[in-house]
Amino acid sequence: MGSKKEFKNKKLEVKRLDKKTFQRIKEEFKQYQKYLFGLIVVYIVCYFIWFNVAEGIGDFLHSHRYDKNSRVLVIGIAILQGLLFSLDGFVTALLKSPFNQMCYAINKSEGIPYKKKRHIITLATRSNEHCKETLKKMGMLTIVIEMIRIFIMGKGIIDKDLEPHGSWLLLSYLIPLVFTAFDMMSIARELKKIEKLQVDRHAKNKPLAKQSD
Repeated sequence: MGSKKEFKNKKLEVKRLDKKTFQRIKEEFKQYQKYLFGLIVVYIVCYFIWFNVAEGIGDFLHSHRYDKNSRVLVIGIAILQGLLFSLDGFVTALLKSPFNQMCYAINKSEGIPYKKKRHIITLATRSNEHCKETLKKMGMLTIVIEMIRIFIMGKGIIDKDLEPHGSWLLLSYLIPLVFTAFDMMSIARELKKIEKLQVDRHAKNKPLAKQSD
């Protein structure tokens, strides 16, 4: 049987973080972060452009006799609605690829405590759901309903005479996106802590390894 010192050294060796695995975790996290915030910016910009031009487009179509009785208009809206539904699959795939790779690398790493792994994966999953579900509601629910109300019913969701503060309701979509940003910052902070802890542990145990030789 080995001595207590040898057993301690083996235990420390098992807990040591694999640099290649941790580097992969950081790379996948950066990729996931880039896609996440990129999609949020694109959606918000497109959303505000839509609400600035939608009623003008509706007035133009109605002035050229494209109304709720126009088959061309209804088919056009159906196609656009189908593209928005397809966009959900695109967004899900774009986010899930680096997300799954990051979670796999975290689970594979032997140098990260189980509780820490679970905490990071929970934060990543929550940020993914907040972002994906919010963008889905913005794109597929609100805009689709708005298209029907503007182009077919002839009025928009925001009526300045009846609902002067109705546009402020759109701020509700920003709340889960704020939580998404907070979760991403928390993950970045946790990864820095893990990296610093492993560097400090390696430096602390270096003299001990020399003594065992």
